[in-house]
Order: sequence, then structure tokens, then C-alpha cells
Amino acid sequence: MKSVEEIKRLASKVPFFVNPSVSFLSEGYGNYNYLVQDEGRKYVLRIKKSKETQFKDSLEKEYSFLKYFESQGIKFCPKVFFYDDVDNFLIEEFLEGKEVSQKDFTKSQIDLFARQLHALFRLDVKKFSSFCSENGYKKFGYVNPVDNLKKYGFGRFEEAKKSGLNDAYCYWIESRLNKNLCYLEAQEEDGEVGFAWGDIQSRVIITDDGVMLFYDFEHAVITKSFGLAYIKIHGKFSDQQFDCLVERCAFRFNRTINELLDEIETEERIIRTNDVVWAAMKWAKTKDEKFKNLMLERIKLVED
Repeated sequence: MKSVEEIKRLASKVPFFVNPSVSFLSEGYGNYNYLVQDEGRKYVLRIKKSKETQFKDSLEKEYSFLKYFESQGIKFCPKVFFYDDVDNFLIEEFLEGKEVSQKDFTKSQIDLFARQLHALFRLDVKKFSSFCSENGYKKFGYVNPVDNLKKYGFGRFEEAKKSGLNDAYCYWIESRLNKNLCYLEAQEEDGEVGFAWGDIQSRVIITDDGVMLFYDFEHAVITKSFGLAYIKIHGKFSDQQFDCLVERCAFRFNRTINELLDEIETEERIIRTNDVVWAAMKWAKTKDEKFKNLMLERIKLVED
């Protein structure tokens, strides 16, 4: 973790800061987050932590996507103000409010959650490219499911093998990844494409007046899926709440419930296999037994 003095040095590169003060805020898998206070305003400085090459430009992606969302009138995501491509850090709005877990959502909040997922997905994808060109932002295009599997499945698997993953687990993972690849390659390339949150957080920020705010968009993506399978696996909704979410998404996205359930089942197999690969990669790299145990738990989930 970088020292507060190092972060102050980075903050001094931001042209609109006058006399910033810095304190540690939080950390996730990919980034460290620092609270910056300057001239009575609060900001978050996000700086890259993960060394995985596929996430090197994830903060730049967050910057491009959030700039576009703001330009399209989206009010429930943080504003971004500055990106530094030398030290790979981002300055964005500090969101005031209370963190609320999905398990504590009311029915109206579940509907609002679905409505906001829909609002993001339906933004004009074609305009995004020209928006980035006009403003000098890095472009990010449609990510098809096969490329996504190569990134989050095969790419991490190669890292795990290089770090000495046990051959027996290599065989299990490789066979599952190949099955998933064969399935995806056999699918037709059609259907609506839109913006998805990506790494959908199981907690949101609720303001005093009831506004629901989404955050952490470094894995936002242009895709066909708006994330129900990911929410089922990594979210905190109860079964009853998740059923309600599926029903509200079916209404918002003009889909049938059965269509969404079929989509969830297909994507769940792929996501759960990729989750095994991530744990295997972490175990191979760190030799930490907690990642081995996590890998074994996730293998059982796939087989079940």
C-alpha cells in the first residue's frame, strides 16, 4: 500500500486541487482508495493495486465510461474529474450516504435497482465511440462472450499454470474451460448489446432522500448480458428477493421470466468455472491455503 505522503504527491498533480489532505479510505481486490479533502469538497483517489495485466487499463475504462454516462444524463453513478495515465490513478466524486446491502433492499428498492441496470444497458453504444474520439478518451468496444472467457478463464488459467498449479486441478479446469468455450462458439452472435455494470457490488449507497447510487465501474463493459447470473452468484439477495429482481428485470427489459432464467443458467456455469480459476490462480501464486479451500468449495459448486 502506498503511504499517505506518496498519495499527497500524486494529488499534487491534479490541476484543480489547492491544498489537498489525504487519508486512507478502503481497498478492494484491484485498487486502493483514498479520501481527498480540498477546499471543503470530498473526492476519492483510486489507484491501481492489482498486477494482473488484463486490468492495467481498468481505471481508464472507468473514467471513459463514467464520463459518457454523465454526458447521457445518468445521475446515479459517481462523477469523474481526472485520470493520470502515468501513475494510473483516478479522481472521482465521494458519494455521501449510507451503504445498504442487497439483502436489506425493499421491493421498491429492488425495482429501482432493476430500473437503473436497464437505464445503463439502454444507453446508445454507437454514440460512445464518437464521444470518446471527440473528447480524447480511450475507446472500449463490445466484448463478446468468447473473448470474455479467454480473459477471465483461459488468461488466468495460464497464470495459474505458470505459478505451478497442481496437474490434477489443471486437468479439471482445462476440461471445463474447453466445454464452456465450445458452448459459446456454437452460439449465434445476435441479440441486443448494451452497457453493463460488470463487477456489480452487493452494496449500494442510499442518500438521505432515497437516491440509490452505484459505484466501482472499473469492470464496466459493453455486452449482451446486464448481469443477473453474476448477481445470483456474488450478490446478497435472498432467493425470494432474487425472484423479485428477475420479475422486475423481465418487466423493465421486456423479456419473459423463462428467457432470463435460461440465460442465468447458461452464464452461471461459465462464471462459476471462472471463479474456480481465479481462486486457483491466487493459490498458485501465494501458496495461501485459504485460496486452495476456496477453489475446492467453488469446484463443488460447479459440479453440483
